[in-house]
Amino acid sequence: MLKEAIIGTRVGGFALSLRERVELFRAAVRQDESLGRISNDGTARRLIERICGDGKVFVDVGAHIGSVVAGVRRHSSPRKIIAIEAIPEKAAALRRHFPEIEVHSTAAGEHEELAAFFIDLKHSGCSSLDRTLGSRSTVRAIQVPVQRLDTVVTATDVDAMKIDVEGAELGVLRGAEKLIASGRPTIMFESGQGGMYPKADLFDWLAQRGYCVVLPNRVAHNDPGLDLSGFQEAHLLPQRSTNYFAIAVERRDEIRDRACAVL
Repeated sequence: MLKEAIIGTRVGGFALSLRERVELFRAAVRQDESLGRISNDGTARRLIERICGDGKVFVDVGAHIGSVVAGVRRHSSPRKIIAIEAIPEKAAALRRHFPEIEVHSTAAGEHEELAAFFIDLKHSGCSSLDRTLGSRSTVRAIQVPVQRLDTVVTATDVDAMKIDVEGAELGVLRGAEKLIASGRPTIMFESGQGGMYPKADLFDWLAQRGYCVVLPNRVAHNDPGLDLSGFQEAHLLPQRSTNYFAIAVERRDEIRDRACAVL
């Protein structure tokens, strides 16, 4: 695929940025109700690629073809980038395109096991551990190892994370208790409609560990974060965003200032 061939290059970065701008422009011209979501998702990408502290560790869970990895490498100065990718072919491609990063060919979850992973043959970025995908005719099931991030990532200075695992995000968090407690990283996570876990469970897990959930366009502002009802409402159509930031409460001012510098 052309997209995979140019990922990590200047051409690839320009193409991704152009695609996002064209999508935003079209939605604005049409006065499309999805304009807010598109804008928030673009802001989320800009922030996560630039918000990791210098000399710290960035972790990408569900790295896919490496578009976020490429952005972090281009716009930030982490001492290490760790990519987690369940599809073996995608993990191998990441190693070829980004030989300097640490790649783990595994799914991330709350239990160490061998599990079915469902590959969407039309849109591989929509692949997941979610068993409800198994009934689709365009899905192929494979067996993959599932590991806890606390086992895979030994660094204690993870400063930023991206989690995009198509509805299995809470499982990733539950398997990263030590990582999150030690580094208190800023976490951008995807949360669309549906998924393997109730939205309330995801929100409560973060809140119980001293994290607030903030919409991308509010990270750079004095916003204490959404309450549970606001988080749930944001998922109703038209969605306010498909990406959210979980920020440690004690770091809220620091991350606000970093986001201001980015935006």
